[in-house]
Parts: sequence; structure tokens; C-alpha cells
Amino acid sequence: MGVLSAVRKVLSFEMTIAEWIGTAVMLAVPYLVVGVVWTAFHLDYINTINAEGVNRLIALLGSVATWPVLLFSTVCMT
Repeated sequence: MGVLSAVRKVLSFEMTIAEWIGTAVMLAVPYLVVGVVWTAFHLDYINTINAEGVNRLIALLGSVATWPVLLFSTVCMT
């Protein structure tokens, strides 16, 4: 019963909209920082797709957002 009561306790917390936004920002910042670092060290992928303008920007943002998938595929392919 210990786990069930712990889950009930966590789910019983009430949060305001500002607290939800603050929690989302606190969780998103480290994820995005790691994504930017990953993209900075793996720009060769962006350079090989010959993207220009908006397509290059979308490729960069996609690389920042999907860095866990790119990390997994890089590790599995080597």
C-alpha cells in the first residue's frame, strides 16, 4: 500500500497555471540546452542535407528537439 498512497499523495497536489508553466520551463530548459549542445557538435548532418534558408532553420530546430533519437541512432549505427 505504500506505493499507492504515495501516488495518491502526488496526484492530490493542486497547482496554479503559473506553477504548471514554471514546472514546464524548468523541465524544458535542460532538455533544450542538451539539444543545442548536441546540434553544435553534430553540424555535419545539417551540412550534408544541403538545406538553405527556412529549411536549414527547420533542420536545426528539429535536431535540437529530437536529440535523444539522434543520439540513439548514432550509438546504434557505430
